Amino acid sequence: MSTQLQTESGARVAARWILPGLIAGLVFAMWAMMVGLFTSNLWAPPQGIAQSIGIGAQGHAFQLVPFVAGLMGHMMNSIVIGIIFIAIARALHVRGVNAVVGGMVYGLVVYGVMYWVLLRGLLATTSASFLSANPEWSWVAAHPMFGVVLGALVAYGPLRDPHLEVATRRPRPA
Repeated sequence: MSTQLQTESGARVAARWILPGLIAGLVFAMWAMMVGLFTSNLWAPPQGIAQSIGIGAQGHAFQLVPFVAGLMGHMMNSIVIGIIFIAIARALHVRGVNAVVGGMVYGLVVYGVMYWVLLRGLLATTSASFLSANPEWSWVAAHPMFGVVLGALVAYGPLRDPHLEVATRRPRPA
């Protein structure tokens, strides 16, 4: 019984660290693919992720391997970026609404790093398909959206971290 409780506890802790980024990443991906549906095509955003690192040929014609690799890469990045946010939130004791607002700001910081350092810097020669998949405004909107969902799940979600729960005031006895 003790081993089962430790396993459940370990699984819950792992879920608490992994699921917020994963869920926020799903929201982000749905947004990006819906915008892509109207501006290029449904598969262009995830496929462009893989093309940015050299998987598949440039362009928006459907390619199965870059599409799947891009989805996997996006979700893994979302988990890692989510874990970093949770670690920062725990270290700074960010709780409640501040976690949601902090998540939004964090999302904008992530956008800046992803856009300027990765896409316009390190991957500048291979990121054309990704950069043309959606209009820039959609990426600017998607990152704070990711952060809000991430912060809300960390602060209020069913797997919220007990270290970050908002302290409730207890009425004083009369």
